[in-house]
Amino acid sequence: MNTCVIEALYPEVCNLFGDTGNLRYLKLCLPQATFIETALNDEPYFVHHPVSMIYLGPMSEHTQCTVISKLAPYRERIAECIANGVTFLATGNAMEVFGKQITDAQSGVTTGLGLIDLTTTRDMMHRFYSLVLGTYNELQMVGFRAQFTRSTLGATEVPFIQVTKGTPMCETARIDGIQKNHFYGTYLLGPLLILNPYFTKQLLQQITGESVPLAFEKETIAAYHARLADFQDKRVGIH
Repeated sequence: MNTCVIEALYPEVCNLFGDTGNLRYLKLCLPQATFIETALNDEPYFVHHPVSMIYLGPMSEHTQCTVISKLAPYRERIAECIANGVTFLATGNAMEVFGKQITDAQSGVTTGLGLIDLTTTRDMMHRFYSLVLGTYNELQMVGFRAQFTRSTLGATEVPFIQVTKGTPMCETARIDGIQKNHFYGTYLLGPLLILNPYFTKQLLQQITGESVPLAFEKETIAAYHARLADFQDKRVGIH
């Protein structure tokens, strides 16, 4: 575990919806790990060094364009990291940075990094919110959604979550996000890692090679089961 290195990209601007809580929780769970917080104008650590995990959180639409331009010179290195099994977690609209393009009726088309087959349409006049219940493998996943976009996966890509209740990320399939090797992209907010402790335990074992106890594990799991019961309640409408 002492060799575990986790890099958070641009946390000073990629921090909407309280999703920096994912990073804070990782620090509590992995106190012996090395955490690197790369500022927007700095060269990412992963460019010249091995890392165990890269985290990118949600951002404004203007910041998306900036982040794409900052990461574009390292596109091939990012592709190499994904292919080699480095864990990525991209929450909220951070996933769109790695996709093919973002089309906005007002601002036109923004070309993404093109590392995942994801196309996005943005409508800044219509924001939608939803609680979401779904499954990843055999795990029940819960979270929240708040976005201006709809996204579609290419036919050969693998969705991260199968949505069973709530609004999916597109109108043609009840899915959310993408899993590509150990790259996890999702629109779910929460923060995701605090809301879904069983997924977090799997993620920690993946990046450390060990079974790692969660910070406040008993309390976090109890809260998860209470939230899951609420989301599963037929009387609770999730739109």
